[in-house]
Order: sequence, then structure tokens, then C-alpha cells
Amino acid sequence: MGLILKSTDMLFFDTSPFIYFFEKHPDFYPKISALFDQIYDCNAQIVTSIISYIELTTHPARLGKHDLVNKYRDYMTHSENISLFPLDISIADTAVQLRAKYNFKTPDAIQLATAIRCGADYVITNDKEWTRIDSLKILLLNDL
Repeated sequence: MGLILKSTDMLFFDTSPFIYFFEKHPDFYPKISALFDQIYDCNAQIVTSIISYIELTTHPARLGKHDLVNKYRDYMTHSENISLFPLDISIADTAVQLRAKYNFKTPDAIQLATAIRCGADYVITNDKEWTRIDSLKILLLNDL
């Protein structure tokens, strides 16, 4: 699936695209790297939730790799094209609705609620379960 982005597009990233990018995953890095290039070239925006930050930094923190945690923190908070959204009551209310309707786990419901509340044009993930939501354009990395 070819994705043509505009400068007005907002893409919500789940945690996995960040992991695949930073860890240079052999199967997904070329796809996600090309997507990042396209996003930066057209000046589109990436949105993610605080859940992605927590999930991305927990493993390095557990291993005592504080420099890596700081690198991820700097990237997530100082990149021009990335917005890291905190949890607020509006997102929480939407997460509750998603959990009630689709039985998502809390972290996934918060991720998806953030995408909805931020008005994301696309959601980039590798979680097939998320495709059950018709109101969002969910794009699996496998399909890019």
C-alpha cells in the first residue's frame, strides 16, 4: 500500500514503529525509515501518547541503559514533527468507551483514544486487533 502524505496529515504512531526504527528491525526498518523520510519531507506530523514513551523506555531502563532512555526521551520531546500527548480526562473517557465496546487492554485503549482525540488521519501499528475500529484509518506496517 503506497501512502501519499500531505503537510496537513497527522499520523498516530503506536510504540512498535518507534521500536522498529530505533532498533533497526531487519524486516520493518526499511519501511518505517522510508515513512519517516516521507513525513519529514512533506512536514506531516506524528502524534503518539505517553504510553508509547513508557513502553519504549521501560526495557532500556530495566537494563540500566539510562543514556538510551535519555536519547529516546530527547527524541520524543524535541523532534519538530513529533507530539507526545499526555493522558487527560477526554482521552480517558474515550479509552473507557473503547475498552467497553472492543475489550481492548488499557494501554491499547489509551493509544487509540489518543489517536481519536487528536484527530489522527492515519494510525501506524502492527497490531491487527486495532483494525476492528472502523472510525480510524489503521495501517499495518506489514501493508506499507
